[in-house]
Amino acid sequence: MKPKIIKVASFAEKQAFLNVPSLVYGRESVPPAVNSFNTSMRFDPMSNPTLQHLKYANFVAIMNGKPVGRISATIDNLNPRNWEGFWGCFECIENVDVAGALIDAAAGWLKEQGKTEMIGPATLNSNQQVGILIKGFEQEAGDELPYNPPYYQKIVEGAGLEKIHELDSFKWELPKALPEKLTREIDLPGLVVRPVNYANFIKEAGIMQEINNRAMTEIFGFIPMTLQEAQSFLMGLSTHVPPSCFLIAEVNGKPAAMLISIPYIRPARDKDGYIRLAIGGVIPEFRQKGIPKAILKAMYNNYRKLGYTRGEASQVASSNNDIKSKILKPLMGAEIIKTHRVYKKKL
Repeated sequence: MKPKIIKVASFAEKQAFLNVPSLVYGRESVPPAVNSFNTSMRFDPMSNPTLQHLKYANFVAIMNGKPVGRISATIDNLNPRNWEGFWGCFECIENVDVAGALIDAAAGWLKEQGKTEMIGPATLNSNQQVGILIKGFEQEAGDELPYNPPYYQKIVEGAGLEKIHELDSFKWELPKALPEKLTREIDLPGLVVRPVNYANFIKEAGIMQEINNRAMTEIFGFIPMTLQEAQSFLMGLSTHVPPSCFLIAEVNGKPAAMLISIPYIRPARDKDGYIRLAIGGVIPEFRQKGIPKAILKAMYNNYRKLGYTRGEASQVASSNNDIKSKILKPLMGAEIIKTHRVYKKKL
């Protein structure tokens, strides 16, 4: 039986779109990132400033009167690759025909908008949730990274999508002593590594935007961040990320680099905390000066005080050999605990 694909327009269709994860995972087991509340907030202009530069269409698959899958198709007007559209918000029962019909619906809409390539999953663009989990299902589902049933790889690839990229997450453990490479003094006059100052909200959001937009241009899927997005992101971080887990490096008062780490499991009396090394980058003119080592030294010392001794360096692009060879492998080892895969479709 073929599914009926509906472009979401009415309130009832929106509710069907939001309810798909309950069918896929079970009502009590829906991952936090895709529950109905968090998904609805993604499409609320008051909550998500990214919608200011997005155009999108949502689709839901219906069989026997019930929602069995969903997908979104999005265009980001700030995307420097103007031929590219995204598919995301993908949830589906274990059925290749349903997955294929949803993917075709997203592709058809993007083609109508003049796009020639579809990349995904990326919800709602490549700055947010990216990839299908293909390794690491035993790891706990978090609020930010995609999590899905193991069969998603089979139904997506069965629908004809082509793999283009993988994002790896590396195991991290706090050593008993600082690695020798981090004990050396950095010879860079004017270098200061400091925690974010949430009280100086406007200035810090501007610094985060500047570092992101200048340091990340070579990263897979780069799309510049607006000031409104930086402010919204910083406000969200302030609710659960301690200032010393968001480090900013400045040289003679100029923004140079940052590292943002997000706690997953807070320390308890009988258990150390678990943290995700999430976003980091160095502005080009400040590279090759030892700044990452200065940031990591401060990070290691801060995490020891806070009780975070375990974690992961997450979603490092498979093509990012510089980070892997100079930082991850020598300082953290090379154990990959999660892999997310990204696909493309020619339109």
